[in-house]
Amino acid sequence: MNPIKEQENDSRGKVIPMHRPHSDGTSVFHEDRPLWFVRSRNVIYYLLGVIEVLLGLRFLFMLLGANPRSGFVSFVYMVSGIFISPFTGIFSPMTTTGLVSRSVFDPAAIVAMLIYALVAWGLVRLLWIKVARDG
Repeated sequence: MNPIKEQENDSRGKVIPMHRPHSDGTSVFHEDRPLWFVRSRNVIYYLLGVIEVLLGLRFLFMLLGANPRSGFVSFVYMVSGIFISPFTGIFSPMTTTGLVSRSVFDPAAIVAMLIYALVAWGLVRLLWIKVARDG
């Protein structure tokens, strides 16, 4: 048995539980979960991570007053605008104008980050309910 590899697949696509030695010498046992569930969960959380990073960059750039004419900043604003549009107008953004730049605290980005995290968690829980029901 390869101690690096934690799981192996059988011919039906199910995950075979494997024992892996822990750093303190004990053995860690992994639950038997279907491969489709593991892959779906990983895809959902990967997409959530991409969306969260885009929204976090948008929030940070707006807060620090980044130049919207910069190529990367405009790209982040354009792509994240798709994900933030349903949440604009819930709260009013707060703006402060400095000598050189304008700083904007946009609560819509924070609300969007929270809602997308809840949706991803809910999708994974629905998949988990299906796995638990199927046994």
